[in-house]
Amino acid sequence: MNVMLGLPPGGLHLPAPVVTIGSFDGIHRGHQELIARVIGIARERSGTPVLVTFEPHPQQVIAPGTAPSLLSGREEKLSLLEKAGIEVAVILNFNRELSELEAEDFVRRILIDGLGTDFLVLGHDHAFGRGRRGREPLLRQLAPELGFELEVVGAVMDGDEAITSTVIRRLLAGGDVRRAADMLGRLYSLKGLVVRGEGRGRELGYPTANLAPVVNRKCVPGDGIYAVGVRVRGKSWTGACSIGRRPTFGSGDRTIEVHLIDFEDDIYGDSVEVTFCERVRDELAFDTPQELVEQMARDIEDVQRIIQQEEH
Repeated sequence: MNVMLGLPPGGLHLPAPVVTIGSFDGIHRGHQELIARVIGIARERSGTPVLVTFEPHPQQVIAPGTAPSLLSGREEKLSLLEKAGIEVAVILNFNRELSELEAEDFVRRILIDGLGTDFLVLGHDHAFGRGRRGREPLLRQLAPELGFELEVVGAVMDGDEAITSTVIRRLLAGGDVRRAADMLGRLYSLKGLVVRGEGRGRELGYPTANLAPVVNRKCVPGDGIYAVGVRVRGKSWTGACSIGRRPTFGSGDRTIEVHLIDFEDDIYGDSVEVTFCERVRDELAFDTPQELVEQMARDIEDVQRIIQQEEH
């Protein structure tokens, strides 16, 4: 896949570009449906499937106080797009100037002059340009004049709820990693660097790796204990992940700690990937450390059972 950071002054010259636009945070099943349509049309026309996305997330520029956490960073997003079959990914720097560009000018400068768009495929809820005027009615007017075709892809449903990045973030915040995975089409994961902690887990007989997320503003599931898969140094392990403030020892900063079962190596400074399979229980405060240790033993049993079922 060819990745472009912005567009060259003379634009791109591609065979019959079939283009879609959006933030595509998470590349969930709704995004996957839209991308599949882009690729299908491109194949029918012997054209090029092209995806245009933005960094940073537009909300960080338009209304920083309401900007959402991210389901995927650049590396993960591009990997998923390449696997899906996108041939050209264009990452536009979303700044104040771009946010104030009128929708008509965005179409002319970016889609026509920059990409030579032959066919535009848009998600039903996507809008671009100043005041979010770049929606289906305006595009239907511009298409004949500017010489491109348009198709709008409807919502993909999970039960009675449309799949969106916003809904998935809400599910993760509530700890429902299983339903979030259903909407993503894969288990949710995050990468983190192993950093020094207080060593309390080792004192209790369950050493943990304290993680600092690699991707800034990456969405972290809600507080609780989770059954997870852990990828470290090229190998996979079963783990129990604790997210929260360790209330048994007094409320502190929110942490992400992972105990790797049957693993003893020192991995400080390593990067690990944690994949969330299922939430085991709420974060609880115990009267004594011994009660916590006894509960941790039960948690490990639950985690092993969940991971075995997942593997089968």
